[in-house]
Amino acid sequence: MRAKQSVLLVGALLAMIGCARLVVDTDYDAAFDFTKLKTFDWSAPQPDDAIDELVEKRVRNAVASELRAKGFVPSSEAPDFLIAMHVTTKTSTTGSVGVGLSVGIPFGRGVVSVGGGKSEPRVKKEGTLVLDFLDAKSRSLIWEGTAVAALDGSSSPEEQQARLTHVVAEVLAEFPPK
Repeated sequence: MRAKQSVLLVGALLAMIGCARLVVDTDYDAAFDFTKLKTFDWSAPQPDDAIDELVEKRVRNAVASELRAKGFVPSSEAPDFLIAMHVTTKTSTTGSVGVGLSVGIPFGRGVVSVGGGKSEPRVKKEGTLVLDFLDAKSRSLIWEGTAVAALDGSSSPEEQQARLTHVVAEVLAEFPPK
């Protein structure tokens, strides 16, 4: 019985740690009438936006899927709002992890110890996704969603898609604002 409780506790702890790694923030124009929005399209990327092509595809697919589930329809002809995407990554070094080894050899009345250690910096890679929704007519910003999460470079393409789908769902949970 205790083993089951321990497994459940560790599972719950890991789930909380996984959730804590995602920070989502949204903001919007309170004067804008979001009920008139029915169709969307993507705005042209800015020249200085250097987004990895595969990441861009994954984000676009996840956003389109979420918006369709909410009743919005993609339309390149006459969209009600446009979506601009910005993706950035940042690598930071925080603290260090120490690994050491020591060997003690009894010698006469004492012990001779020989040891060594190595310290490695902790490298943390973080990604930021910003989705800007613009009124198609005025090109003014009407809604913005931002997500910041730790990145795992060892994920498979399927795991990356699943993670991005989750992140986009969390960001768009607040769209349209009530």
